[in-house]
Amino acid sequence: MSKWIKFSLRNAGVIFIAMLMVLAGGYYSVKTMKMESMPNVDIPYIIVQVPYVGATPDQALNDVGKPLEASLSGIQKLKNLYIESHSNYVFSILEFDMDKKMDEAEKDVTTAVSTVELPNGAGKPVIIKDGPSAAPVFSFALSSETAHRSELTQFMNNRIKPSLATVDGIGKINIYGEAENQLSVELDSEKMKEKGITYDLVKQSITSHNFSFPAGQVDLNGKTLNVQADYKIASIQDLKDIQLVVPGPTGIQTYKLSDVANIDFNTKKETVYTRINEKQGVLVEVTAQPGSNAVEVVQQMKEKLDSIKLPAEYKITKLYDTSKDVEKSVNTMLREVLLGTLFAVIVTFVFLRNVKATIVAILSIPLSILAAMITMKFFNYSLNMMTLAGIAVAVGRVIDDSIVVIENIYRRTLTSTNRNERMVLSAAKEVGGAVMSSTLTTMAVFGPLSFVPGIIGKFFAPFGITVIVALAFSLIVSLTVVPLLAKLFLLKLKHQEPKENLIQKAYKGALSWALRRRAVTIILAVIVFAGSLALVPMIPKNFLPEEKAASYRLSAELPIGTSLEKADILANDLENVISNQVKVENIQTIVNGENVQLFINLSEDTTTEEGKAFEKNTREALKAFDDQAETALSPIGITGGGGQFVVIVEGGNAKDLEKTGNMIVDVIEDIQGLTNVKTNLSGVKPQLNIEVDDQKAAEKGLNPIMVSAFIKNLIAGENITNIQVDEQTTPLTLSVKTEELLSTKTILDQSITNILGNPVKLSEVASLTEKPGPTGLYRLNQQEYLEVSGRFVTDNVSGVQNEVTKRIDSLKLPDGVKTRSEGQAAAMSEGFTNMTIAMGIAVVLVFIVMLVTFGNMIAPIAILSSLPFLFTGGLLGLYLTKQALGMPALVGFLMLIGIVVTNAIVLMDRVMQNEKSGMDLTASLIEASSTRIRPILMTALATIGALLPLALSSEGGLISRSLAIVVITGLLTSTLLTLVIVPTVYHILKSMKKRFSKKEVVVLEKLESAS
Repeated sequence: MSKWIKFSLRNAGVIFIAMLMVLAGGYYSVKTMKMESMPNVDIPYIIVQVPYVGATPDQALNDVGKPLEASLSGIQKLKNLYIESHSNYVFSILEFDMDKKMDEAEKDVTTAVSTVELPNGAGKPVIIKDGPSAAPVFSFALSSETAHRSELTQFMNNRIKPSLATVDGIGKINIYGEAENQLSVELDSEKMKEKGITYDLVKQSITSHNFSFPAGQVDLNGKTLNVQADYKIASIQDLKDIQLVVPGPTGIQTYKLSDVANIDFNTKKETVYTRINEKQGVLVEVTAQPGSNAVEVVQQMKEKLDSIKLPAEYKITKLYDTSKDVEKSVNTMLREVLLGTLFAVIVTFVFLRNVKATIVAILSIPLSILAAMITMKFFNYSLNMMTLAGIAVAVGRVIDDSIVVIENIYRRTLTSTNRNERMVLSAAKEVGGAVMSSTLTTMAVFGPLSFVPGIIGKFFAPFGITVIVALAFSLIVSLTVVPLLAKLFLLKLKHQEPKENLIQKAYKGALSWALRRRAVTIILAVIVFAGSLALVPMIPKNFLPEEKAASYRLSAELPIGTSLEKADILANDLENVISNQVKVENIQTIVNGENVQLFINLSEDTTTEEGKAFEKNTREALKAFDDQAETALSPIGITGGGGQFVVIVEGGNAKDLEKTGNMIVDVIEDIQGLTNVKTNLSGVKPQLNIEVDDQKAAEKGLNPIMVSAFIKNLIAGENITNIQVDEQTTPLTLSVKTEELLSTKTILDQSITNILGNPVKLSEVASLTEKPGPTGLYRLNQQEYLEVSGRFVTDNVSGVQNEVTKRIDSLKLPDGVKTRSEGQAAAMSEGFTNMTIAMGIAVVLVFIVMLVTFGNMIAPIAILSSLPFLFTGGLLGLYLTKQALGMPALVGFLMLIGIVVTNAIVLMDRVMQNEKSGMDLTASLIEASSTRIRPILMTALATIGALLPLALSSEGGLISRSLAIVVITGLLTSTLLTLVIVPTVYHILKSMKKRFSKKEVVVLEKLESAS
């Protein structure tokens, strides 16, 4: 330490060059660092989706779900495997251990999925890795008032998507609401009956006119020639003219295909409707590749979109732009850093009343922060919400070391007559040990934050590491740059005789009183601490704070089985309600069967009050739809709005699970702060079951699979071939006119061709029966399970969850059935537990550092006695400002451990120096406290000033107001109490040690005299 100070004092040129390099390197690093909204961390989830059009949940589970489950369950470090089987698709969620590398997990999942033998009709599995890198960085819509969605889809795929694909760093381009063109052959069953034409005859006739295959080789005239058999349908007219050959009693009859079918281009049957601002449209979401600069990727995409010439009536609407969020985060944090620096300047100047000394102290902020930026750039960190928050929080702490050093040099300079380099060295060395020890303890506090297990720990790790790096450089600056600049600018200050100011006089009086009445002081302190604990039940508790929302999701769930057309009518009504609200910029609508979702973006200048008014007015308007659908409005943000409530029910059979789920819903659905409570088995979906009479089918030359497949093709249509029309490959779909299949009777009136080529009426071998079916089937780790879900609509998540637990515990569940909480409640419980452990580890590390620094246990124990009082102010601050106790607040308490200990170390270091010089205990404590009160108050107020902009900010996020409020109020109370409690406890411990030592001497003397 002393070598650092000596080196800087004797090598001014080297120090100035280093300062310039830090300034230049820091500026370069800031300009070239990647920028993204959140740190790109591994989220231990992977999703697998397998489309299986036409399948019921039962069929999808047996054909796809269980084989997929068997293959995936063997993957290493797989924590939980969820399988959901629904109509038309299977959905799987894989949750891994936190130490599993997700790139490796993705490869394992891909390999496992590739080994599954999927049935005919199942689509290609889609594997999605969760996490910030999978989140879209940009979204937009292509819409038109006149063009059909199929035309928009074609333009999107042919023009826009290829252009975007050339952008460096672009990831996946996901398109929603596509409508594909197809060439459709719709059969008229009545005309077919008249002419004796069957479905299978039409199918065979079309495929026999559209083929291409190699027909071997032939030697002709000394040449070996390949033979190719080709017959192509080249136009719609070719298709219409296909001859259908029908044998009859009078001979062969031929008919054109157009005699029994309507043939034309149309759109594939749509299962999803999408609109943008009440116009037909196609939605696009784009991700960036991991490691790319999201802001640059988005900028390039916007340039590409602007360069595309759109047809008349086409419009591109930009919906989400992560670059705006990132730039807003950067600007917000930069503003708060500058305001924090300004407050630190004011505090330093008020106490020192010297411009030069203030400038010397303040220089530590840019030097430490820019040096931290260089390090972050070297380790490939990005500028994101967490690293920027680390910088904002570090501003108040990085100046502390320099304040302590410059204050001591400044004080010694004013009172010294022998001003030279040696005096500066002596003054810097006098506090150097305390500065190093206090900085190491603060770094030790942030260390555990970087290793908190769970997802939240991964997000907070960049925050903790950023602060640690900034603190390390602040220590270097305070012991190198500050002494050098003090030597250059402060040695010519006017001499002043030391005199006490009003603060010192008042403090000495209070401390003298406390030292004389030590028992009373401790009792009063304990009463204050105990009183603050009484606030805990009155403070709401949640996991993460809500952000000021600029976007909202409005969901409406209609009765199961509702048609797409009927759901679309409701969607139009909801659009009208939202579009009449003020500040609404655009609305994205997705209609998917019985589920309707509206994504609403408010204008950027929307204030917090206007956002709340929008929520209130919208929720009031939604009451008019209560008899049609179950609606919910929730804000969208990084930390979400209205956390997810989940209770998992497992064990027992399906009947017991369903019974338990319904019992839980009945007892908790009326709890205030909880909404949309239901089970994943709520409701049934009507379905038609095909029942084939095997005996009758066999007698008619048929079997069950032939009959079932034929009915499937009648209803859903069948893609039988692809044809080349106008230089484009188009799928050809064969089906029966929809209006002829409006009842089970009209379906069963259709004829199927048997193995002899004869037509057989479906009604002779099969029946269609309407029965209720499940909306979905759910399995967890190869066992059936049930999920009770809902949404928290309260700040006090903990209170609501406690009431839920109490009510569930009062139920008598079937034998073998167990319940457990997941969702936000489980995440909060895990986060609180891990943060408590981190605080415990931080205290142990701090104690070890102090033990090494002081060489005895009395000073560390006295210092740690001040820690309980940081909770006094922090809890009071949360209560008064109505902020919730969540993860940011806990991080604030963790920070306070380091800050409070720092101030106490500065004080106790001076006390022990006094004792070594021969002062008695009381005099040592009073002199040290009087001398160190100024730097302690300066560092505390500088930290408070630096965090004040964050405390007053309306912005939410992982690092939010609650963190700043906890630190500010906790630091206020703990600093004031530290200045009294630590000296008092130290006096008590030293006195006890002295008494014990005297007793040992007396005992030894008695033993010696007895011998």
